[in-house]
Amino acid sequence: MYLLERINDMVREHGKAVGDAIVNVDTLLNHRIDYTFSAYAGTVLARAVRDQHIDVILTAEASGISVAVFTAMTINNEQWPHPASVVFAKKSRPITLPEGGYYVVDSFSRTKNRPIKLYLGSHVIPPGAQVYIVDDFLAQGTTMAALGDLVLMADAEIAAFGVVLEKTFEHGREELKRFGAPVYSLVKVTSLEGGTLHLAPPSLS
Repeated sequence: MYLLERINDMVREHGKAVGDAIVNVDTLLNHRIDYTFSAYAGTVLARAVRDQHIDVILTAEASGISVAVFTAMTINNEQWPHPASVVFAKKSRPITLPEGGYYVVDSFSRTKNRPIKLYLGSHVIPPGAQVYIVDDFLAQGTTMAALGDLVLMADAEIAAFGVVLEKTFEHGREELKRFGAPVYSLVKVTSLEGGTLHLAPPSLS
């Protein structure tokens, strides 16, 4: 529980409200990466699924990658010699993904305020894999739901969703209900009223 409380304290200390909808944590995750914060977050997210075997940890580029890597490090310490891979969906299609060699879904970026596409090579997640979807934010749920759709396109299974910061007032969990998988969040932002981050008591539920 100490790590979860420390994560919440770090968000209180470094997070900023931008208007009434955006949380700025660019000195922790989104611009400058605080690897201590990522390590704490990855450790707690890994503990949330410690009773499940995980084959793949999936995120979207780029802010979720550091947390996904630290999540994998903790998971792999416990399920070695069967390590989980880290995979990130790309926001543009590189030439290394030929036509017919990838899955693609539409999503929407809140920070960029525009529609985006997420690409996943058809060779990076094997059919039947148990996939833990991890990302930095859960707001309206569009990105995490898009990642969930990519997992289903790959004929894999969603073990759980894990997120560092959840803006509960945007009800993103509703978008994820259709997948039937548990959702774990480390920091629950209940409002940004008055230009202040208001957080719920720390819990993983």
